[in-house]
Amino acid sequence: MTGPTPASASTARICPNCDGFAIAAISSGGRDARGHLHTLTVDCRVCSGAGTVPAPAFQLAGGRA
Repeated sequence: MTGPTPASASTARICPNCDGFAIAAISSGGRDARGHLHTLTVDCRVCSGAGTVPAPAFQLAGGRA
C-alpha cells in the first residue's frame, strides 16, 4: 500500500501559555542612528522557547481523563 504514513502518537503538546509561538520579538521603542528599531527576543517561561510541553502522565498511559 502506498500513500502517506499515519501520524504517530506524540508525547508533547503545544504550550498553553504561548500557543506554540515560543519566541517573541519585543520592541523597546527606540531607534538607532540608522533608523533600525531596537528589539529584544524573549523565550516563553513555561516551555523555554520550544513551543511544546510534555504530555500529562494520564495521556501517556492511554487512560481517559
